[in-house]
Amino acid sequence: MPFGENSGWLSSKGDVSVQTETTGADAVQEAGSEVDHQKRIHDLKSHLIEYLSLKSPEDAEKITFVRAADLSGDFGEQFRFFNDERLNETFVAVVPDELWHKGGQPSESSADRGMILFRGGYYDGEGDGIPDPSAWMTHELAHCQRSIDVGDNEYNQESETQFFDDLGPDTYPNNQVEEQAFGRQFAYLKDKKVEREEVTELLEEHYGPDDFKFLNRILDRVYGS
Repeated sequence: MPFGENSGWLSSKGDVSVQTETTGADAVQEAGSEVDHQKRIHDLKSHLIEYLSLKSPEDAEKITFVRAADLSGDFGEQFRFFNDERLNETFVAVVPDELWHKGGQPSESSADRGMILFRGGYYDGEGDGIPDPSAWMTHELAHCQRSIDVGDNEYNQESETQFFDDLGPDTYPNNQVEEQAFGRQFAYLKDKKVEREEVTELLEEHYGPDDFKFLNRILDRVYGS
């Protein structure tokens, strides 16, 4: 990641030592942060070798990582939608299509690790070149935010607790964490002037009629029934 701009300054009395000391401290802190980031990426790659059943460590080197606070373009807009600096150190792992293991699903979160995975082709805007028209980045960041809010144990419990009692426990994604994540995702899309009908069309690529028993209730709440 690029280093930040120098925040040191020269006083009118030419007190060079103030600037030098401040700059040096900033450099040490930034270098330390870079070391921490590289160690974290190394640990995440080690995890992904097993999680994605990669054939070799070399495959893990094909995965690129982006710190959430460094996301740009549409992805950066989705990050800023949260206005939550606690998400700064979430890492997005962009996985090449040939290493992806979730079929047509474009993304998933590993909230307890502060990591989001994206299929490379989708992340790069395959087809029409539009990156993430369904705002899955918002969805996955919402998962990470919820894990930070309540802690890993409570988050895991919420993921197993149904949200709408009348839909039953077997109706995925009828659980508390998905309700929160889809709610934020739909709120972002509405804020971007994406019509409900278009959102439904995008979701139909991945979800069936039973899933929409849950999804339509969240859409009703965000867009109005």
